[in-house]
Order: sequence, then structure tokens, then C-alpha cells
Amino acid sequence: MRWTVPLLVLVFGLTATWLDYWLALDVNLGRDLSAVRGRAEGLVRRLAVISEGLLERGDMKALRLNLRTMMDVPELVLAAVVDQRGQVLADSDDAWLGQEPGATPLAGAARLIRPVSGSAVEHAENAEFVFAACSFPLHSGSDTGWTLVTLDRRPAMKAARHDAQVQLGWIAGAMVLLSFALWAVLHFIYANRLAALAAGMRQWNMADGESMVLPRGGDEVGTLAAGFLEMTERVRRHEEDQIRLEREVLNISDDERRRIGHDLHDGVGQRLTAALMAVQAMLESLRGTAPKLVGHGDLVARQLRDAIAETRALSHGLAPVAMEADGVLAALKEMAESVSRSGRVRCVLECLRPVQLNDVTMGGHIFRIAQEAVNNALKHAAPSEIRIGLEWREDELVLEIEDDGPGMADCPTVAEGLGMRVMRYRARLIGGELEVSTAPAGGTLIRCVVDRKSQHESGNHQR
Repeated sequence: MRWTVPLLVLVFGLTATWLDYWLALDVNLGRDLSAVRGRAEGLVRRLAVISEGLLERGDMKALRLNLRTMMDVPELVLAAVVDQRGQVLADSDDAWLGQEPGATPLAGAARLIRPVSGSAVEHAENAEFVFAACSFPLHSGSDTGWTLVTLDRRPAMKAARHDAQVQLGWIAGAMVLLSFALWAVLHFIYANRLAALAAGMRQWNMADGESMVLPRGGDEVGTLAAGFLEMTERVRRHEEDQIRLEREVLNISDDERRRIGHDLHDGVGQRLTAALMAVQAMLESLRGTAPKLVGHGDLVARQLRDAIAETRALSHGLAPVAMEADGVLAALKEMAESVSRSGRVRCVLECLRPVQLNDVTMGGHIFRIAQEAVNNALKHAAPSEIRIGLEWREDELVLEIEDDGPGMADCPTVAEGLGMRVMRYRARLIGGELEVSTAPAGGTLIRCVVDRKSQHESGNHQR
């Protein structure tokens, strides 16, 4: 826009200026030609009056003097007095005396001589000269003489072209200045500010709203920027509210899981343990009084022990992370051992140096991400081995879950399933990023990377 509009104005303006130049040139040429023609007619008429009187008195010297003084007319090429025989009696150059005018620069004017009665003025012209002839009576009206004049119209044409060119230059310069001014207005007042607004929109779209700089002002661009700023503020508040609500829902869900896990461990688990102890005491009594019932009692005891183990596993799954700093490491170790005990898949935990997390919420999210990744591998990848890695790499906490299955390419629905979206959301809650790629062994590698400062920010947020 900043270039197209000024260029269009400049092109149309220069085209109109060029047409105006030719129109002005035509008008100027017509005006100057008319002026030269009027001077030629006036000159031959005045010369005829003077010549008639001087020839009546026979004063040829005065006639030649008058013709020579006519050289002060700028356009005059030659002026002469011709008698009825067609010979030059006197001329302004004083060089053509006695010659026929057709052999002089007055040839064009000589063609205007024709039989007339009284005084008559004739004129003609070509591309360079204007010719005029005027008759006057000689010898008391018995004969007719002629005054002939040739004027050069080229200086007038040159002056007309010069005036038109000067006008063309001024108007073209004005159009150029107008186009430049229009470009400056569009460039500095609108285009640059629209570019700044577009850059701000791109920054906001790339989640870089903190460094977003928008143009200000009371014009349309400023109003548009203000409206966009209000919209981004509403969207930001809406996203903050949504994130806060989602975090609260997730926290409530985790708290409820933790409560149910504690209830299973402290309530149902203890009752089952008490029941097992009662059955064992009863078995001791039955061995002496009713040995045949001991087998049935042993079966009940085994079922109670299985129920206690299942209850303990459920409680640990619902509340896996203890309040201690190394609780997440212990929960991951227990999960790896539980998967390996199943006998189908070997699951190992790799942690070269102990990892301690002061924030229980962050530890819970780390464990849930690992748990979901392991469950996905067990359900969809059919691996023979799963590796869980947790370590600090400089200022980043890195969690990796790797399997030797076929990879995510064979399970596209898993890559964008609910479990994967929940893992990504948990990673964002603790200030981390979740990456899914192909493992070196050909399976799937899920990596969650969290900055160390995110641990402090998350802990401060919980407090």
C-alpha cells in the first residue's frame, strides 16, 4: 500500500501533466502565432501609409531610412516596398534594390501580390515564417504599390515551448513532491504502524506477549491496536482462569486419589490385617481341636494375604509419592519392581545420583507422567524391556521412559490420545516440556524436561 498508492498517483499525475503540456503548448503556439501575425499586419499597414506619403514627395532617402529603422522588430526578417512593376524600391537590408521580390527572402510575401483596388492586407504563413502584404496607391492613385514583410515565427514558437516546458516542470515537480508526501504519510503514519501491529500479533501468537509492542494513537491504527490489546487481555485472563481451574481439578483428583489410597491402607488394609491375625489365631486352636478344618483355615488365610497385598498395591498406586524429598524416586522404584514382578516385561529404573524434589506436587506429576508412559507401553507397544531414567542434567530435571517396542509410528492414535494429552498437560503445569520421539533401539522414547527454577516456582505457588 505504501508504494502502490503513491506510484499510481505519480503515474496518473505525470500522465495528466504530459497531456496538459501538449494542451498548453498548443494554446501558447496559437496565441504567439496570432501575436506575430498581428504584428506583421500592423507593420505592413504602417509601412504602406508611410511609403505612400514619401513616394508622393519622391523622398526615397527618407523611405530607405524608415525601412532600416524597422530592424528593431525582433521577428523581422525583411521588409520592402515594391512598385507596380514588381521591383523593389527600398528594403530594410538595403541590399535588394531593383530586384524582383520573388528572388529575395520576401518570396512568400510576394506571392500575396494580386490586382486590387485601394488598400488591402494579405497574409500567409508556413512552419517558420509569417508573410504579410499591403497595397497602397502610387502617383495619385494611378498605380498600386505594395509593402511586403517577412517575420520569423521560430522565436515565438521557442518561447511558447519554453513556457510550456517550464509549466510542465513545475507541475511534474509538484506531482513528485505530492507522491513523496503521500508515501511518507502512508509509510510513517500507517504502514510502519500496521507492521508494528502485525509484529505484535505474531509475538502474541507465538506466546511472547511480554515483549509485544503495539502502536498508540487516536487514529484507526491506534484504535485497532487498543482493541487487539483489550482482546489479548481478555484471552489472557480467560487462559489463566482455565489453567487455574484445570490445575484445581487435577489437584482435587490427585488429593482424592491420595485420600482413597490412605483410607485403603489405614482402613481396609488394617481391618484385613486384623482379620488375618484372627484367622491365624483360630488356626492354632484348630490344630489341636479340629485338625480337619486347618486346611480350610489356611485357604482363608491365603486369600486374606492376597487381599492385603492387592489393597497395599492399590493404596500405593493411588498415593505413590510420600512427603519426603526422595519420595518420587522410591515410587518409581516400586513401580519398576511391580512391573518386573509380573513376569511379562523387564522394567528397570536408572538413576545414577539420587534425585530429591522438595515439591510434592511436582513429584506427583513426575510419577504420573512416568506411570502413564509405562502403561501406554504395556498396552500398545508389547515391549520386552522398559527403561525409566531420572536425573539432573545441569539445571534440568530429565525424566525418560524408553521401550523396545515397534514405536509410535505403528500406533498413531496413542500419540494423540487422552493419556498423551494428560502427560503434556502435567508437564506444562510444572513448567516442563514433553517430547515424544523414536528411541535408539527402535521403540518409543518419552522425555520430560523441567527447569530447576520451575521446582521453586511450583513450590511457591503451592505455598
